[in-house]
Amino acid sequence: MNWVVAGLIGGVGAFFADYLMWSKVVNKGLEPFGTFPPTPEAGKKMMAANLPKAALESLVFGVLLSLFYGRFKGGLWVQGGGILAGMEFATILWLSTTALLTISSGIWFDKARPLLRAQFWASLVRMNVAGLLIGLLQR
Repeated sequence: MNWVVAGLIGGVGAFFADYLMWSKVVNKGLEPFGTFPPTPEAGKKMMAANLPKAALESLVFGVLLSLFYGRFKGGLWVQGGGILAGMEFATILWLSTTALLTISSGIWFDKARPLLRAQFWASLVRMNVAGLLIGLLQR
């Protein structure tokens, strides 16, 4: 499959994984770090404005991940592509960037540790969902 189409599909998967993680899984105790609208109507307006931005960012993320996966999949431990190769690539990127960033930021910003811990796990799930889909579609 074309890497752009695979990236767009991976971006959609990343968007839904991100939405699920932040709305259902890692949202407890993060109230001090967000701006919450005073009324349900204002909340709907804020969601209507922010969801398209998040969707666009996820699509760009998926396309870039797919581009880089296509370039570097020959150097992975899992040979021949596929689901595990996509997840390996995503985890390597996550470990060398987001994981180390959130750990090192938590050293200095102790009050932000709950937010950083949530970002740590949510980004791992997001990366692996996108990597799984891209690895599956780009053999």
